[in-house]
Amino acid sequence: PVVVLSRGLWERSFGADPSILGRSIDVNGTMTTVIGVMPAGFDIDDSQVEAWLPVGLDWTNRQNHGSHYLFLVARLSTGTTVETAVQELDTFVERWPEDVQAGHISAETHPLHLIELQEEVVGDVRPALMVLLGAVGFVLLIACANVANLLLARAQDRHKEVAVRAAMGAAHGRLLRQFLTEGVVLSLAGAVLGLGFAVLSLNVLQAASPGDLPRLSEIRLDSTVLLFTTVIAIATGVFFGLAPTRHVSTSNLANALRDGGTRSTSSAGQRRLRSLLVVTETALALILAVGAGLMIRSFDALNAVEPGFEAEGLLTFQLFLPGATYPDANAQLSFQDALFAQLSTEPGVTGVAAMSGLPPLRPLNANDTQFEGMVQTQDSPPQNVDFYQTVTTDYLETMGIEVVDGRGFEASDDATGVPVVLVNESLVRRFYPDENPIGKRLSPSGTPNNTMLEIVGVVADVKQAGLDEPAGTELYFHYSQAELFGGAPATMNFVVATAGDPTAVAAAARRSVWDLDATLPVSGLQPMVDVLGDALSRARFLTSLLAVFAALALLLAAVGTYGVMSYAVNQRGRELGIRMAMGAEAGMVQRLVLSEGLKVAAVGLVIGLGGAWVLTGILESLLFNVDARDPITFAAGPVLLTMVAVAACWIPARRATRLDPVTVLREE
Repeated sequence: PVVVLSRGLWERSFGADPSILGRSIDVNGTMTTVIGVMPAGFDIDDSQVEAWLPVGLDWTNRQNHGSHYLFLVARLSTGTTVETAVQELDTFVERWPEDVQAGHISAETHPLHLIELQEEVVGDVRPALMVLLGAVGFVLLIACANVANLLLARAQDRHKEVAVRAAMGAAHGRLLRQFLTEGVVLSLAGAVLGLGFAVLSLNVLQAASPGDLPRLSEIRLDSTVLLFTTVIAIATGVFFGLAPTRHVSTSNLANALRDGGTRSTSSAGQRRLRSLLVVTETALALILAVGAGLMIRSFDALNAVEPGFEAEGLLTFQLFLPGATYPDANAQLSFQDALFAQLSTEPGVTGVAAMSGLPPLRPLNANDTQFEGMVQTQDSPPQNVDFYQTVTTDYLETMGIEVVDGRGFEASDDATGVPVVLVNESLVRRFYPDENPIGKRLSPSGTPNNTMLEIVGVVADVKQAGLDEPAGTELYFHYSQAELFGGAPATMNFVVATAGDPTAVAAAARRSVWDLDATLPVSGLQPMVDVLGDALSRARFLTSLLAVFAALALLLAAVGTYGVMSYAVNQRGRELGIRMAMGAEAGMVQRLVLSEGLKVAAVGLVIGLGGAWVLTGILESLLFNVDARDPITFAAGPVLLTMVAVAACWIPARRATRLDPVTVLREE
C-alpha cells in the first residue's frame, strides 16, 4: 500500500521532514508507505485533497457499471481541441452497448459529458462573480460622478482665481493641467485608502466567504491587484478630473475681474452637466438596489424551503471506521451499538441515529437499480436512483422525517429477516406513478446475486442535492441488513437529538467515541442548523455583498444629490433672497428647490428602471423562486430611491427658507 501526501499535510503533520519518503504511516488503519509529496497548491477540481491512494479498480470485472462514483480527468494530446475530444467521446458512447456486451447500457441511460476542467471548477460561480464585479463598477462610477461634481463646483467657485492667473499670463493648457493634477491626486489618495481597507478586510472577506467558493485560499493582494488599482485610479482621475475643464475659460477676463462678488452664476451647460451626473448616479444606484432586492427576495425564498427534516435540537458528526480495525459489517454494527448505548445515557440526549449521507447537500450517487417487473423502454425513465441512504432503526424518528405510507424500519429488520427497503415520494412519482409501491421489489446496484429487497414504506422527500434543487429519487437501506446488499458503509454521519442546546453535548459526543476507540477522528461536529446554514452560505455571501454595494451606492447617490442641490441653493442665493423680499413664502421657496431636485432624480429613476429591466436578466441563474422582473422589487426600488432623493433635497430646500433676504442682498 502506497500514498502520496499533499505539501500542506506533509508540513503540518510531519514537520516537512524530508525523510518521510519510504516511511510507513497509518492510513485508514493500514500501514502505508509514503512514496511522494506533491508541490504546494496542487489540487484538482478544488477538492482540497491531502492524500492520494491508488483507486484499486478490479480490471477483471468488466460488468460493474452500476456505481457511478468516479470522476475522470483527461489531458488532451498536443494539437487536440475540446471539440475533437467531444466528437471522439460521442462516437465511443454510441458503440458502448456492443463494447461492454450489456444491453441495459446505452447513450441515453449512461451519457458521458466532457467539459474543460477550468469550467468545471469556476463555471457555476462565474456569473455571480461577474455580477459582483459589475456592482463594484457601478459604485466606482457613482463615486467618480460625485468627484466630478465636486471638482466642477470648486472650478466654478474659483472663477476669479482662474481669471487672475490668466491675466498674469497662465495659458489655457496650464490651467487644464492644474485641474487634471488635482483630480489625479484626489483619485490616487482614494486608491491608497482603498488598498489599506482591502488589506484589513481581506481576512474578514475570506472568513465570511462560503467554503465552496473555488480557489478562495489563493486570493492575494499581489502586484497584479496593485497595478489594476493604480491604473483605475489614474484613469478615473484623468477622465473625471477633466470634467470641469471644459468650463474653464480665459476669455472675457475683464468681466470676471470687474465682478467684485465672491460668487459666480453657473452657466446652463454647467447646470446640465451637474444634473446629468446626478441622473447617472441615481440610475446606477437604482439598478443596484433592484438587483440587491432580487437577491434578498431569492435568499428569503431559499431560506424558507423545507429540507424535509427537523434540524432544531440535532447535533451531527462523522466517523470513518477503517477496514483494518473493523473488517466487516458485524464489527461496525457492534461499535455502533456500543456508541448508541453510551450516547443515550448522556444528560440531555433524547435520541441517536446514523446515516451514510448527510442532507441537505451531498454528492449524487446515480446508481443503477433493477425494478422487478419493469422493462426498460425508450419512453420509460432510466432505472437509476439519485441517492442511496443507509440508516439505522431510529433514523426517521430522530430526524423528524414523515412516513407517508407503509412503515419505517424496525429492529426485526436484521440480517436474518426479509431484506427490506424504503423509498421516497419522488421515486414513487417516477417509477410507480399509478400504483401502490408497497410490496414491490427492487435490486440495488452491486447487490450480490441480484438480491431483491421489498418496499415496506414510503417516506417524505428530503433535500439531498441542495435546498435550491428538487428532491431526487432515494432509497433507504437498513444498516442491520447492510451485509445482504454489499456491506455497510465505512463512513457514517451520526445525529444526536437533544432536549436543549446541541452544542452542550458536543464534548460528551467526543468522549463517547474516544472511550470506545481513541484512534478515531471525530469530524464535522456541529449543530444540524449549522449544516443547513452551510448549504445557504454561498447565496448568503453573494446577497450580503450585493446588498452592501447597493447600500453604498444609495449613500453616494444621496451625497451627490445633496451636494448638487446645496450648491444650487448657494448659487441662487440672490434670486431666492429677492423672491422672499418680494413676499414669497417659505413653503413656496422650499417647494421650488424640492421640485427642481426631484425632477432630476425622476429622470434618473426612469433611466434606472429601464437599465434594471435589461440588466437583471443576468441575475436569473442566481435567483430561486423569484422572477428576474419581479414586480414587487421593481416597485420597491424606485420608492426607496425617491425617499433617498427627497431626503437629499429636503435639507438644502429647508436651508433655503431660512435665508435672510437683507443679508443675502447686502452680500451680493
